[in-house]
Amino acid sequence: MRRIEGRVPVVVVTQEFNAAAVRILVQLQVADFLVKPITTADLVRSVIRALQGPGREENSESQIYTFMPAAGGVGTTTLALQTAFQLHHSVTRGASTCVVDLNFQQGACAEYLDLEPRFDITEIENQPERLDRQLLDVMLSKHASGLCVLAAPTRPSEMRSFKTDVVVRMLDLVSAYFDNVVIDMPRTWFPWTETVLLGSNKLYIVAEMTVPCLRHTQRLIQAIYETAGKEVKPNVIVNRFEQKMFDSGIKQADVQDILGEHFVGGISNNYRLVREAVDRGVPLHDIDPNANVVNDLKKIILPEEAVATTAKSKSLFGLGRGLLKRKAG
Repeated sequence: MRRIEGRVPVVVVTQEFNAAAVRILVQLQVADFLVKPITTADLVRSVIRALQGPGREENSESQIYTFMPAAGGVGTTTLALQTAFQLHHSVTRGASTCVVDLNFQQGACAEYLDLEPRFDITEIENQPERLDRQLLDVMLSKHASGLCVLAAPTRPSEMRSFKTDVVVRMLDLVSAYFDNVVIDMPRTWFPWTETVLLGSNKLYIVAEMTVPCLRHTQRLIQAIYETAGKEVKPNVIVNRFEQKMFDSGIKQADVQDILGEHFVGGISNNYRLVREAVDRGVPLHDIDPNANVVNDLKKIILPEEAVATTAKSKSLFGLGRGLLKRKAG
């Protein structure tokens, strides 16, 4: 490999992943790095990326979608990952997509997809400039669908705050090579949080239908405006959303009154589906592509495709009724 280094792109397939392999591959400046077992599709996609070269099309700008929890356990990771899959497979925006898990202490993006987290942030902590395309490729976890995940092994006993330039270098590099970037933020506010929010094209706060959570969401919106200014508009997604007509408790009208223009939609409460997807390490649409959770999120993230899908369903339903009428006649 040393003889052909620099002349043709090299894709390496290896049996295991370890620190020694990382150092060797970085020195060789390989185009991509895959760990067995791999599928034929994985290998083909890797070769295509290598042949296309390191740059993206000129004038193309990465779209960054950032998800921030209003409270613990509201389902931020689930919605961030499903958003990434929808963007990756989108008819109108489908392109290379990467999920970045910035919850270094308790992140679960890789776990939810049954992937090994490979991002060793200590490798670049003191020298952010060391992170280049080759090292990034080595540290990306790759899903069978082609979706990439940049996630570090979690350290529950450590509460560490990395320098802003480390996070900025990481996000700059990811956005240079991917068309869509989905960021899963921690609940804790760090020195680099404001920078990430300002660099986002879309910011989604994930909340749930409880009074304490909605009140905290209001405070979080205010904090974002105070620190990042009006350049950032928080959009609130209420997860496990239930439209109650006659029961006591919070109703949709209450949510809209509390959140105002920031409320962009609710996600149906489908705990059984989400739990099965997490336990199996698969995206929600693998279990049920027409699930209410999947469709609710698409209406928010890809409204133009959601409308087209709904119209198609209605036309098919109308056709079915027409056939029944003709048969009855």
